Amino acid sequence: MVSRSLFCFVLCVCSITATAQQKPIVDYDNEVKPFFAKFCNECHSVDALEAGIRTDHSHLENGFVDNRKNWLKVYDMMRFKAMPPEEAEQPSDAERELVTQWLDQQLNSVDCDKVRNPGAVTIRRLNRLEYNNTIRDLFGIDFRPADDFPSDDVGEGFDNIGDVLTLSPLLMEKYLDAAEQVAERVVLVQDGENQEDREIALASFKLTGSGVVRGGALAFVSKGEGQVILEAPFDGRYTIRLNLGADQAGSELAKMVFQIDQRPEQTMTISAMKGTPRDYDFDLQLKAGKHSLRIGFVNDFYNPKATDPARRDRNLYCFQVNLIGPEVIPQEALTKLQKDILAVEVKPGSEATKAAARILTPIISRAFRRNVDPAHISAYGNLVNVVMNENESFARGIQVALSSILVSPRFLFRVEGHREVKDKVRTIDDYELASRLSYFLWSSMPDDRLLSLAFSGELKKPRILEGEVERMLIDPRASGLTEGFATQWLNLRNLDEVTPAPKFNFSDSIRLSMKTETMMFFEEVMRRNRSVIDFLDGKFTFVNEELAQHYGLENVSGDEFRLVSLTDTPRFGVLTHGSILTLTSQPNRTSPVMRGKWIMENILGTTPPDPPEDVPEIDEKKAESGESSFRQQLEIHRESVVCASCHNHMDPLGFGFENYDAVGRFRTRDGKFPVDPSGVLPTGEEFKGTEQLVKILTQREDEFARALTTRLLTFALGRGLEYYDRCAIDKITEAAKKDGYRFHSLVKQIVFSDPFLKRKIDGEE
Repeated sequence: MVSRSLFCFVLCVCSITATAQQKPIVDYDNEVKPFFAKFCNECHSVDALEAGIRTDHSHLENGFVDNRKNWLKVYDMMRFKAMPPEEAEQPSDAERELVTQWLDQQLNSVDCDKVRNPGAVTIRRLNRLEYNNTIRDLFGIDFRPADDFPSDDVGEGFDNIGDVLTLSPLLMEKYLDAAEQVAERVVLVQDGENQEDREIALASFKLTGSGVVRGGALAFVSKGEGQVILEAPFDGRYTIRLNLGADQAGSELAKMVFQIDQRPEQTMTISAMKGTPRDYDFDLQLKAGKHSLRIGFVNDFYNPKATDPARRDRNLYCFQVNLIGPEVIPQEALTKLQKDILAVEVKPGSEATKAAARILTPIISRAFRRNVDPAHISAYGNLVNVVMNENESFARGIQVALSSILVSPRFLFRVEGHREVKDKVRTIDDYELASRLSYFLWSSMPDDRLLSLAFSGELKKPRILEGEVERMLIDPRASGLTEGFATQWLNLRNLDEVTPAPKFNFSDSIRLSMKTETMMFFEEVMRRNRSVIDFLDGKFTFVNEELAQHYGLENVSGDEFRLVSLTDTPRFGVLTHGSILTLTSQPNRTSPVMRGKWIMENILGTTPPDPPEDVPEIDEKKAESGESSFRQQLEIHRESVVCASCHNHMDPLGFGFENYDAVGRFRTRDGKFPVDPSGVLPTGEEFKGTEQLVKILTQREDEFARALTTRLLTFALGRGLEYYDRCAIDKITEAAKKDGYRFHSLVKQIVFSDPFLKRKIDGEE
């Protein structure tokens, strides 16, 4: 069994971690080698290669170096103090500590003293979040074209990993469409063309009643409604155009209601037939911003006995929805770019090329995130001239040039130069550093200040770089770190896929409130530079009235979220957030196994082995019968030695949170059985409930800080971590500890680390 074998192997190297500085003197021949021979080699030698691991070759010249990834995996598992099966002979704590120190010494010697490698980052495209944020910050528009892109692949737990971010033909088509849509929003074309005609996707309608998207239309076969959000870019007069038709039946024509926001309803008679639909226009004044459009079918009719079969059933169909306008755009509503473009009056030729280059230069430099060669800028200026030679306006030429810029690899990809250097390791340049910073902390492009510092060559100066990190972490754009990193680190994106059983009365609004709570908690730690240990034991949170009632908290009213104290309540950090407790539960019950596994992976930084294929699952019907508690059922499951090897580590952690039901509400009973939240960890600590378990986890703050650092560094680099990154992680966590593991300190240490500031030239190991 792979699970058992791997844990058996960990017997050889259990979990008392020595730091790189300690480097105790260990006698290999008289202390380490006999340990392996006594406890490990019987199962893990060239003749008995269980779990694919050997311990009988560490004495060979290259035995340790050639297998360092396996040794590092084992070293990571040591923090759990994973024990062998109970029937196996046990080493003493002193023996374990000695071998652990020896392994630590070997790993540091191999990785830090001999193999200095900052790693190579694969060229990667912008993911959906980065694309949307970059468009927002490049042009100052609230438009999210990437929401229509295919989902990004995930690697190492994140969707910004270069090795998995592929470019499919479908995505390339989406890039082309998005570039045109952005250019149309950014540049206004005069001569009657400025009334933008935006088609609203039928799939974006939220339908109720009989409404369904079918056959290229919103179809209403009985009473029903559809609602969608429209966005007006400017104040002005607009036309909402609906292409409608109906199956007519009975004594009257089909009727539809139309409503914008909270304005009075309008009822319109629809005379057009389904086979020959026509446009129906609604003219109205709109303020710039989002507006709610509601349409509905209100006079359903059905008579199966009608003489004419074609007039037995009245139905309504909406084939297309367009927002057209505004008719006139006030000058004060125009952006500087729009005014500059409209002010240009040139004919095709060199003057047009020069004018285009003058307007496009700052856009291109920001879009490509570095200074651009004048020849490249001239090429885009020439493109504007080509368009004008086709009897198009200067503004239309700028639109085409912008579309071309937005499908350039220099925009779509985060490109870092490949320059030959003597030792195959180079320090990234200031522009590359600006992009690494901005896409790490903002999931967006560098702002003008970062690019200016990069241009002057000052960004790498330690004092300036430290100041920029501080500035960026309190900037509103740092919400990109919450949306990009926190939602994936804590698995919040999976909450949308969880569907608790009907008995819990779980609504979409409470789901959204739970997710908001956890994201606001992360932002509080980030922006106020709290210690990251608050993620474990912070006695505060953010709730609105609905979530407060769900938790049993008093004196909270209204939909607005506010900071509240959790003093004298049984809640701590993010571990008792409804979001975490719900996504680590089964639909009909809690799951100590899922909760324990989540803590192992996200808090302690160790992923347990997958269970063997032949391990029987828990009998859910028996567990729900009420004959015994779920804890009792799980105890029976753990009687198998193979099962126990994993469950002994996961289950106690999960049982410590049994006072919270499958949707995060506090409880003292599970059906007719009293809840038992007590447990004993493999390391021997006992606890009687959540508070004591949280205290134990908090005492392991170094483990948590290291786990969080590992995840943050992975996200910051956009690549999976390798054995040689352990040296950087050690250095980062040791430095951050001196400042109480404050969030800003952790981030700054990552930014100043070799993997962040340097890179290995691709193709070199």
